[in-house]
Amino acid sequence: MRPLPSLAALRAFEAAARTRSYSAAGRELNVSHAAVGQHVRRLEAELGRRLMTKEGRGVAPTRDGAALARGLAEGFGAIRAAVEAFAEEDAARPLRVTTTPNFAASFLMPRMGGFRRAHPEIALMLDPTPAVVGMGPEGPDLAIRYGAGDWQGLISEPLLPSPLVVAAAPELVAGRRVERPADLLALPWLIESGTDEATAWLAEHGVTGSLAAAATHLPGYMMATALRQGQGVGCVAKAFVAEDVAEGRLTILFGDDEDGGASGYHLVRRPGAARPPARLFAAWLRREAKAARAAADQ
Repeated sequence: MRPLPSLAALRAFEAAARTRSYSAAGRELNVSHAAVGQHVRRLEAELGRRLMTKEGRGVAPTRDGAALARGLAEGFGAIRAAVEAFAEEDAARPLRVTTTPNFAASFLMPRMGGFRRAHPEIALMLDPTPAVVGMGPEGPDLAIRYGAGDWQGLISEPLLPSPLVVAAAPELVAGRRVERPADLLALPWLIESGTDEATAWLAEHGVTGSLAAAATHLPGYMMATALRQGQGVGCVAKAFVAEDVAEGRLTILFGDDEDGGASGYHLVRRPGAARPPARLFAAWLRREAKAARAAADQ
């Protein structure tokens, strides 16, 4: 099979034959009229046929040129239709983002109005779930996960560094002796449904007792409210209780600040090119996270 001429030369010739002008073709392709002429001459040399001739102040395709131009118009039209079909499919398919309920309630929702105003054309589907959702080709476009960022086969970038802390309302622990992690077993606990952060944190700190008898399991978006109301102690990301701690509504009983460089929320996606809506959402999320980090450092 004979190799095809360069796509740039074919595009230049098709535009010149359709517009009957090297200058008009150059403006359409964002190149000079001289570059269009060079492409056409090289194509003529490669094919061994005269494709264009002068006509008045412009140019016109020869008989061979007209035949090639018709074929190219059909071919480029089919390519354009296929690309436009992808664009239409993307426009009809919502952008899917999976995240933890706590991140959705504490970080995303207070800021979503800004994204909607900036990109009203993007249909967005948020999936707040404590489960780790698969990121296959038919899965969500983006995920926001808590951890160290080491998810095999996926691309992740740090978004909001934040160690886990154990927090409670001051009135809940008033008059109680809480000097070491084991003392926490005497307190009621709030645990985000579907997660094991609390038991894992206690185990890492040498506490092996069970929380089952004194624990309330609830959705992540309810954690902050329940903590403020003094319903129990909770193991949460420090970033989401920082404002409550600063204003005295919550107090940190134990923290792991030394681990803050690795632990935190990450923006995760599968390898390969991302859809345009995903790129826009990721860029917006990076800006919001950067602003949140800057505010926390003040």
